[in-house]
Amino acid sequence: MQVRNRELDTSLPDTLPELTKKGYSFKPAGPILKNIGLLLLLVILILAAWFNQTIIVVLIGLPLITAILAKLWSRYSLVGVRCQRFLSERRIFPGEEIEFVLTMVNRKPLPLPWVRVDDKIPVDLAVKEIRLQNTNNGFLTNTTSLLWYESIKWRYYLKCNRRGYYPIGPLVISSGDIFGFYPRTRTENADDYIIVYPKLYPLTVLNLPSSYPIGEIQAEQRIFEDPTRAVGVRDYTTNDSLRFIHWKASARHQKLQVKVFEPTKTLDLILFFAVDSFLTNSHGTEDIFELGVSTAASIAKYVIEQRCPVGLYMNTPLIDSQQLVRIKPGRGPSQLIQILESLAKVDNVASGSFMEFFQNERKSFPWGTTLIFVISKTPESFQKLLNNLKKAGHKPVVFQIGNEVKSIKQPVTEWYQIRKANDLIKLGSGGIG
Repeated sequence: MQVRNRELDTSLPDTLPELTKKGYSFKPAGPILKNIGLLLLLVILILAAWFNQTIIVVLIGLPLITAILAKLWSRYSLVGVRCQRFLSERRIFPGEEIEFVLTMVNRKPLPLPWVRVDDKIPVDLAVKEIRLQNTNNGFLTNTTSLLWYESIKWRYYLKCNRRGYYPIGPLVISSGDIFGFYPRTRTENADDYIIVYPKLYPLTVLNLPSSYPIGEIQAEQRIFEDPTRAVGVRDYTTNDSLRFIHWKASARHQKLQVKVFEPTKTLDLILFFAVDSFLTNSHGTEDIFELGVSTAASIAKYVIEQRCPVGLYMNTPLIDSQQLVRIKPGRGPSQLIQILESLAKVDNVASGSFMEFFQNERKSFPWGTTLIFVISKTPESFQKLLNNLKKAGHKPVVFQIGNEVKSIKQPVTEWYQIRKANDLIKLGSGGIG
């Protein structure tokens, strides 16, 4: 049988108080309509019929039959009922909207006089119809009736201005008999999520050591050779590959000549976000932490646009997996998405000391890696660390976020002070440094 479709106007939803005023009752049955009460009424009915008490039979028989029919109606009320949630997007930037659609279908000949759907929604996803559960979550509640073989649709628009990872669900469906004596509830495991990326700021000019020649620079030591950069020829030896023979030069010299290539290397950049430095500073507001997250995200986007590999390490776990953020250097759109998602899924809760975290991770960094620190209040031994990194062949760069005073008297590296978002924009356009 064909299912009839219907879409409700979500600007005027039927809420529970409104339906109660219309005569619907959602309170469970009292003790007399429970199984024991119904059994007792049945016994009284049989005794009344045995003694030919017609009035008592009628007075007890009618509510008993009504209760039994209501109980059967309730038992099959959620059979064939399906509810689904559809999101137009699951990954957005702050300020963007998502179309949120709930659909419910009743695939049976039994109508539903009332049905209610509760979907758990974070309060930061701005929906005016949300019913608050606590300061973080609420319920998007829709209540209506469904005829046989009918479907219904509710449409909303979610908007979020804050970075974060927002789990949605589960869906809880409630229905029952026409009197509301025997409500039934079923939970749909339709968990979903919305990821709001950090706010990105345009960086068109950023003086990072690994960005000078856009991705690859001439090596100081002859370790690797780039076959795309020939700088001359030399005599052939038995260890040379035949595919590098320069045939024209060999003809001129009357002996085999091979190409000589320029030694190059690809530099990696790694972003280090010191979460605990934002917790201990005197100006450690949430806005400063968000500015730090946006700074890291904007740098990662800029570096990948310059075709350089970049990674991200943070001493805090992801909200959904509780795994520390360890993203090895890589390039391309997929690497940027992974970094943005990780930055969206973190809170300002450190899992331990950043200095200890960094010392455990630095052993795996190759020589010449550019290390970018996003930090607020610098640790006491931070200057010593920068000196050691410089001596070890690394190129440290520091982005200090907030109004903390620079504790390094003679910086041994590039140092940028980002007090507000406008400073990051000016820095990206070459305004400050």
